[in-house]
Amino acid sequence: MNARLAARCALRGLAGAALASALFPAWAGAAGSWVDEAPSVRLFTPGREVVSQPFKPPAPLASGEVTSISWRFEPPPGAPRLEARLCHPQRCQRLLAPRGKSDFLAGLSAAGPFVLRFRLPEATRPSAPLRVEGLQLIVNYR
Repeated sequence: MNARLAARCALRGLAGAALASALFPAWAGAAGSWVDEAPSVRLFTPGREVVSQPFKPPAPLASGEVTSISWRFEPPPGAPRLEARLCHPQRCQRLLAPRGKSDFLAGLSAAGPFVLRFRLPEATRPSAPLRVEGLQLIVNYR
């Protein structure tokens, strides 16, 4: 009896997958994600923007639109709050935290390139350059 039940469940699962592929062919094989990292950046002059190296997919994407993007960066301990933005060639999003996820850039090309832009607030006067490390993006697309 258990073997019959297992076979029935397997057939239902295959039938469901086949039906989903037939109903949603564009989504069946086109969704994915890519991850990229960039070297650290150094900030010293208040108000001056520093741009990361571009984040790009590991292989060229023929097509694909962003569904969401996750980011991560690590400011130094005790550093003042940095002004940070995630930018695509068509628009930018202000980042309120060093780690997060957003769909603000949804619909734009998943091929990017994307950059992180950082700036020290005008009132900040560091005694030494601040290094922002661990820059990473995860781009989900369909």
